[in-house]
Amino acid sequence: MLEHVLSKARQILEDARLNLSVDMAASIEQVYSDIETLINFIKREIDIIENNMDLDESAKRTARREVLEKAGRKLEVVKTKRTYATLDKELEAKLLNASVPGKDENSLLKFLREREIRDRLFGMTEAQIKSHFGDSLLDGSNLLLLDAILNAPPGFELFPESTLKKLRWIRAIKLYPEAASKLEMAREMNSVSKKMLTLVKKELDSSRLKEIPLSFTKKNIPE
Repeated sequence: MLEHVLSKARQILEDARLNLSVDMAASIEQVYSDIETLINFIKREIDIIENNMDLDESAKRTARREVLEKAGRKLEVVKTKRTYATLDKELEAKLLNASVPGKDENSLLKFLREREIRDRLFGMTEAQIKSHFGDSLLDGSNLLLLDAILNAPPGFELFPESTLKKLRWIRAIKLYPEAASKLEMAREMNSVSKKMLTLVKKELDSSRLKEIPLSFTKKNIPE
């Protein structure tokens, strides 16, 4: 029933081994192992039901549905353990906080230079600023310009928050490329894990629906 899902999950795992770091691929292997264990549980329980001569077809259908519902609950536990959205958020917050432009009280010269830049930019639109400084601003090569924009006092922001968020990320990548790479890999790991688990959930939902009596499903279809 779920063999083809396991086959697809195995292919995803092989791709992860080729494209992710050893540690992250190992995490995906844990996801695959959990899926394999879950599928083996379903197969074992279904076999027991099918071989139970005391059950008629209606009772077997009910028993199979109960197994699939239990498997669904087990899958939710796996999803809680094996998805890494929390890790993504922690790494992103750590990276962005580490790259917040410094406001050292002793850096008077830097403060004055940033203020001079803001004075020159004041009154320009976002499009005009990007037109004049787009390359150095968006590739992170002009950190002084980035800091001048990001350190603008509240109420005097040069860009909307959506653009400032992008600039904070550009600055973080420029200053901490290794940490940014680690975050990108963690996001990829999370994506791969979710892809595998979604395959299983979709098949479980489909299989569970097939075990619902036809008369019951008809009653729930609106006229």
